[in-house]
Amino acid sequence: MNHDKAIKPSSGIWSTLLVGAFAFLLVLAVVSAPEPAFKATLEALKLWWNIVFPALLPFLVLVEILIAYGWAHGVGVLLDPLMKKIFKLPGTGGWVLITGMTAGFPAGAQAASGMYKQGELQAMDAGRLAALSHFCNPMTILVVIGTGLLHQPQIGYLLLIVHWGSGLLAAWFIRLFGKPAPSTDKQVSTTAYNKVRSKQAQRSILMRAATAARDAHRRDGRSFGKLLGESVTRSVQTLMMTGGYILFFAILTRVLTSYPLSQFPPYLVSGILEIHLAAQSISSSAFSSVTLQLAVLSAALAWSGVSAQLQSLSMMRETGLSWHFFMIKRALHSFFAFVITILLWKPVSALSEGHVPAFRTEPLTHGGADTTYSFWSGLPSIIQFQALICLLLIAAFWVCSRFIGRHDH
Repeated sequence: MNHDKAIKPSSGIWSTLLVGAFAFLLVLAVVSAPEPAFKATLEALKLWWNIVFPALLPFLVLVEILIAYGWAHGVGVLLDPLMKKIFKLPGTGGWVLITGMTAGFPAGAQAASGMYKQGELQAMDAGRLAALSHFCNPMTILVVIGTGLLHQPQIGYLLLIVHWGSGLLAAWFIRLFGKPAPSTDKQVSTTAYNKVRSKQAQRSILMRAATAARDAHRRDGRSFGKLLGESVTRSVQTLMMTGGYILFFAILTRVLTSYPLSQFPPYLVSGILEIHLAAQSISSSAFSSVTLQLAVLSAALAWSGVSAQLQSLSMMRETGLSWHFFMIKRALHSFFAFVITILLWKPVSALSEGHVPAFRTEPLTHGGADTTYSFWSGLPSIIQFQALICLLLIAAFWVCSRFIGRHDH
C-alpha cells in the first residue's frame, strides 16, 4: 500500500511534464507559422458561430426546461420496457437517448448529467446513457453535410439513418456481450418513476406518465423565470466550451497536418480529432469510389472526434465514466456505421434517379458559406424540424416499448 502511494506522485509528475512539453511544442508551432494557425482559428470560429451555436442553443435550453417540467420522467415511464429490455437501463434514460439523437453531442451528456444531479439516475447508469446518447446533430448531417457539402440531400438522410441505427446497434451489442460493471451507488428510490410503479401500477400508462411528470416538476420547484435564466446560462456555457474545443482542435489539426503527420491524408487526422473539420475534409477529397467516401464519412461521424468525446466526458466527471468504455462504444459505433453504409449504398443508389457522384473535388467555397449562413435565417424552421424529429422518435420508441412490454407479459 505504501508502495502504491510512492508511485502515484512520480506518475503524476511524468504526465504533467508530457502535457506541458506538448503544449510548449504546440505554441512553438503556432508562433513559427502564425498565418495558417490564424486561418484555421477563423474557419473554426465561423463553423461554430454559423452552424453549431444556432443549431444547439435553442434545443439545449428547451431540454433543460422540459427536464425541470417532468417530461424526462413521463417519457421514461412510456419507454421503460424498451430501455430495460434492450439496453438494461432505467426507463428515464429514454429521454436522454432521444435528446442525444435529436440535439446531438454534448446535449445527451448534459441531459444525463442534469438527471444525475437531480438524483434521478445512478452514476453508472448516467455514464452509460451519456455514451449511448452520443450522436451527431441531425442538422449537421442533413443540412451541412448532405446539402452543403455533398449537394445531395437524400444522402444526408441515408447517413442519418445509418448513424442512428449503428449507434443503437453498438449499444445493444455492448450490453449483450459485455459484462456490466458492479455499481457501488445506492439504489435510487426517490424517483417519480419508482413511486408510480410501486403505488399506481394499476393505472394506465399515460396516467402514470402524467403523474411522474407532475411529481418531478414539484420536486424541482423552480419558477419559470428562474428556470429560464439558469437554462440559458448553462446552455451558453456548454456552447462556449464546445467552441473552445473546436478552436483548439482546429489549430492542433492544422499543426499536425503541416509538420509531423503531413504524409497522412488530412481527413484522417481531422477525422480522429474534430468531426466538423473532418466532414469538410472528407467531402472535398477524391476517393476511389463514392461508396468508400460515404463509408469513411459515416465512420467519422460515428467516431465523432476526440474533441466531441472530451466535451461529453467533461460533463460526466461526477459519474466516473471512463474514457476507455466511451472509446470502445465510439469505435464499435464507427465500425458498424462503416459496414452498414457499404451494404446499403448500392441498393439505395440503385433506387435513386441518376448516379451523380456524391463527392466534391474542390474545397468548400462561397457556396458553403451561404449554406451555413442560412442556419440563422432558417432558425425557426430548424427548431420546428428538430421538434418534429423529437416527437417522431418518442412515438417510434413508445410503439416499440409497448410491443416489448406486451411480449414480456
